[in-house]
Amino acid sequence: MEVVAVYFPSWHPDAHYERWYGPGFSEWRLLEQARPLFEGHEQPRQCAWGAFDESAPAWMERQIALAADHGITCFLFDWYWYGGTQFLHRALEDGFLKARNRHRLKFFVMWANHTWGVWPAAREAFRGHTGGATRHEGQALAYDKPLLEIRHSPDDLTAVVRHCEANYFAEPNYLRLDGRPVFAFWNWQPLQDQLGDDAEIARGLAAMRAASPDGLHLMMNVANYENAETVHCWWPGLIPRLKAVGIDSIYGYNAARTAAFPALTDAWPVVPYTDVITTHRQLFALCGNRGLPFHPVATVGFDNTPRWHRGATLPVDFRRLHYEPIVTGSTPERFGQLVGLCRESIERAGGGNRMLLINAWNEWTEGCCLLPDPRHGTAFLTALRGALDGVPARGKPAPDGPRGAAT
Repeated sequence: MEVVAVYFPSWHPDAHYERWYGPGFSEWRLLEQARPLFEGHEQPRQCAWGAFDESAPAWMERQIALAADHGITCFLFDWYWYGGTQFLHRALEDGFLKARNRHRLKFFVMWANHTWGVWPAAREAFRGHTGGATRHEGQALAYDKPLLEIRHSPDDLTAVVRHCEANYFAEPNYLRLDGRPVFAFWNWQPLQDQLGDDAEIARGLAAMRAASPDGLHLMMNVANYENAETVHCWWPGLIPRLKAVGIDSIYGYNAARTAAFPALTDAWPVVPYTDVITTHRQLFALCGNRGLPFHPVATVGFDNTPRWHRGATLPVDFRRLHYEPIVTGSTPERFGQLVGLCRESIERAGGGNRMLLINAWNEWTEGCCLLPDPRHGTAFLTALRGALDGVPARGKPAPDGPRGAAT
């Protein structure tokens, strides 16, 4: 079984960030400025290692060692491509691919094919650095100024594969299933909106496969925030269409929304982690045995208040602002329970190409993170290791610092 941790690469300087927000910006700055909104709210939640540049190979080596020692076998890198423009790619290309111990983990990419906008928390920095103004005054609508817009076309789909073929697919530790490089999509909606009917999508995906000598194993996320008609947007009716257009397997990226979402109030947009576990159980039932292999996800937690506008207080009009509810009560013990449930669902499904996703390795500003913090240390990783039960530990413990970190 592949144990795949989602890697969010927003923790290094990027030319786009610096153009929008000023020199040296990364999401570490948002994390440092986070504040609790209520008693018991675990903010700011910061890395026990401090802020570091993930694009430096030595720091990536430290992360690789820690992940591999706790049963993770693969990193899934969130990957950003906008018509040939790359964004947040240096963690993979300068960090991971140049790490001396990179052989300890496999990797693959998920095209995070969504438009990128201004973080509400960084709105004033954006206005101050660029002299621009967003469309909304007062409370800022999340992502209210598109900065990089996703645009799909048949030519761009093949350009994506050619880039990945030249830079990633030939790497010896790139993840393959049945001999084919794995390539994941985050978002079905823009494919549908921009390519047209299912026949056009099928032709586009076929062209992607043809652009790779070994073909592709294409994965599609069936959970995101685009469809308000279902709990956390599980789309069981979509799965037969995905199979027909050429998707090979499906997965959930995270599962933080719960059935309580419609009843949440602006005064208390908070859900317990126990409800999140229930949502995962619903996901197993909705997406299993529907004609495509399903790779479940274990969500560590969710709290993206570090990205909310500065000075936010409760009550807050979170639906209008497109802010997500805050998940509380995520503990290592409960997370370990969820990992065990996911593993059981994989074993019940049987078959090959078994994969468990963990969201996430390091998305601090969404409150889902396995990296150690001062409150929990490595307890979430220890819980993961215990829940996997039977995946042998490999190598030495992670070193204390970046020097000599390759093991």
